[in-house]
Amino acid sequence: MTINRTVRPSGTTGSAGHAEAIRRDGFAVLAGQHLRAQLPDPEFAALREAWADLPVDEQVAEGVTYRRRRYGRVRVVLGADGPVVTPLANTAFRQDTIPLWRGRTRVFAPVAEEFLRSPALRFLLALDAGLARDLSGITDWEVGLHLVRIIAQPTSAGLPTPEGRHSDGHHFVGMHLIRRDNCTGGLSVIHPRQGPPVESTLTEPLDSLFVADREVTHEVTPVGAENGTGVRDMLLVDLNRWRSDDGAPTDRPGGR
Repeated sequence: MTINRTVRPSGTTGSAGHAEAIRRDGFAVLAGQHLRAQLPDPEFAALREAWADLPVDEQVAEGVTYRRRRYGRVRVVLGADGPVVTPLANTAFRQDTIPLWRGRTRVFAPVAEEFLRSPALRFLLALDAGLARDLSGITDWEVGLHLVRIIAQPTSAGLPTPEGRHSDGHHFVGMHLIRRDNCTGGLSVIHPRQGPPVESTLTEPLDSLFVADREVTHEVTPVGAENGTGVRDMLLVDLNRWRSDDGAPTDRPGGR
């Protein structure tokens, strides 16, 4: 794989600038320091606590323990006063768009409702749903939330994307770094429809990647350990247009 462009997180263009980058390239990388500056420390600290209680993701493969995970769902409606976030029931999960998961129904441990109603999550949902609205004009979203921890040991790497290069099949996906301790690797690689792959490493809290998931494919390189155990925590936010009034899904694929 030849990569001839490295993109560093940017916070200087604002929402409109990031939306324009996504229209042009299919993705944008956002600088965590600019997002953290808008989020009080106690709220971000409370958000991070949710990753301390993730069970092993038993859906990867038998005996694999490097990946821990919880899953939750909310409805996000954008209005004049900001997002209205409504928790939804946890559901089983399919993703037939990816060969590794095709034909498999997966069930993940649920996220606590306290997390779904937290101010820091509301802030990130406003960011992601706002970008999605700017790109599509849609203000009503069904959102899947994946809390994922990858643990790397000195003798074994962790795989953030065991499925390899893929598209999840959603309208949009936001990927937010929550923690990165003692890690090597973990490079995000985006494959636009046009041109060579692009590489970016999320290193600082809330460094983020937002993709138009039907316009690009993406993957993350293995995470290695540096000076002990390595930990990489991510919040993955899947955005799909809310179902129609008759309850039928609207352009909604399976989950990840």
